[in-house]
Amino acid sequence: MASKKSSKKASTKSGKAKSHFGFEVIGVAANNPNWNGSPITLNPNDNANMPQAPNGSMVFSYQNTAKTNTTGQLAVTVAGIPSFYNAQSLLSQPNILTQNFGGPTTNNLSVTNTSQPGSDNPILIAAVAPGLPGVTTSPLPTTGVAVPVAPGANAQGTALPRFMQLIMQATSGSLTIFALIGGPMDSSGNNAYVISVNDTANGNTGPGTGKTPPPGYYATTNDSSYLYSFNWGSSNVFVANMSPTTSATASVFLRAL
Repeated sequence: MASKKSSKKASTKSGKAKSHFGFEVIGVAANNPNWNGSPITLNPNDNANMPQAPNGSMVFSYQNTAKTNTTGQLAVTVAGIPSFYNAQSLLSQPNILTQNFGGPTTNNLSVTNTSQPGSDNPILIAAVAPGLPGVTTSPLPTTGVAVPVAPGANAQGTALPRFMQLIMQATSGSLTIFALIGGPMDSSGNNAYVISVNDTANGNTGPGTGKTPPPGYYATTNDSSYLYSFNWGSSNVFVANMSPTTSATASVFLRAL
């Protein structure tokens, strides 16, 4: 009898402790309740909420920008279910997650810095995908004309129904990260590719190199440019500069082969 009473009391207490999203910390301190994927920094307990994640592949990046050797934590909540990711500091490039965060129903994406309160673990986050509200997109012609894409910017065009080539080129000596979204989906439902150039830390990895790229990446290269050739028919081609530094300027070229 005493056991039942105790159990009921504990359950009630637990229920009262929950708040927004059913959690005390996750999703509560929404510094940016209408986040559109633009790069922002979250300090411990800070939250960014995307009210409606797009239906289709989206590339999400996160990077602990602390100057000391420390490990933070990030909670990425989709449809009320959080996943937790460690965020180690002093890394040259961001961690990458690629998935369909939205879906046919209304699903929000909520991101919270769940690092220890008071710790020095600022985490820079960003997300890119076609159709995010409030995001300006430059046209990407199929004539091979260079389109500049600064960090945080993107370009979008329609491929011709023939073999095409996308050239992703850094115009500075900095590590530069591109997110390419388009074409048919693979067996997991993904059609996003993340590629880094000027990547001295990882060197040449990915298709044709015999080396596995870092988690979330399609390929990396020491070179200042990467050539991606494809035949997707008349489909959308979206490419964004997801570099972690403002000095990582870049250009993209889309041409018929």
